[in-house]
Amino acid sequence: MQLDFGLTALGEKFHMEWRYDGPNPRDVVRHWGEFVGHDEAGREDLRRLDEDVRLLLASPLSDDEIHALWRVAAMFYPAYPVNGQEPPRGRVWLAEIEAELRPFVEEQAGGTPVTGVIPDAERSAVIALAGRLTPRAELPLEPLPASTVIAAVERCATLVSAALAFRFLLRAYSAYNSPVPATSWAAFEELNSSFGYGEFMLATIEYLREE
Repeated sequence: MQLDFGLTALGEKFHMEWRYDGPNPRDVVRHWGEFVGHDEAGREDLRRLDEDVRLLLASPLSDDEIHALWRVAAMFYPAYPVNGQEPPRGRVWLAEIEAELRPFVEEQAGGTPVTGVIPDAERSAVIALAGRLTPRAELPLEPLPASTVIAAVERCATLVSAALAFRFLLRAYSAYNSPVPATSWAAFEELNSSFGYGEFMLATIEYLREE
């Protein structure tokens, strides 16, 4: 049972004890690739991660916006030097992920991915739910104002992919421990279905659901 995929799933690898999986952030990506990349199912996971990375690399989002999205997915990604080096941020970090995926993911034909048309209804629904986020906690290690993350999610939904923005939004609700009223839950379910995600995707925020 897979609850998530792509960049938002990679963020889960940066838990409180991520250093056991590699001394540096890039090592975590490499070791995960080596662990899952030996069969087709694992390579598909890596291809979906690569798709997220390439979408954001080609997007008009700023490095700060990319970092804000990443931080709500990877709550314990380091905000301090690791082995004497500052942790990579924004596009630099995405480029490092892409480099580690290269041995496992065939080079995509056509180069830069195409964002495509984002349906107005999906974009508007993601933005509306982002606006309802009500923080009850701060991010560990590197506090970010919820408004910064909300703005990044809105820009992602508008300029990159509403489906990707939705997955980051789920992580943001969880990271900030934001309540999910019944009306919002119904909207989350509708969007989740619209994007073709499985029922387990919403497990990220189910514990925040209010009746």
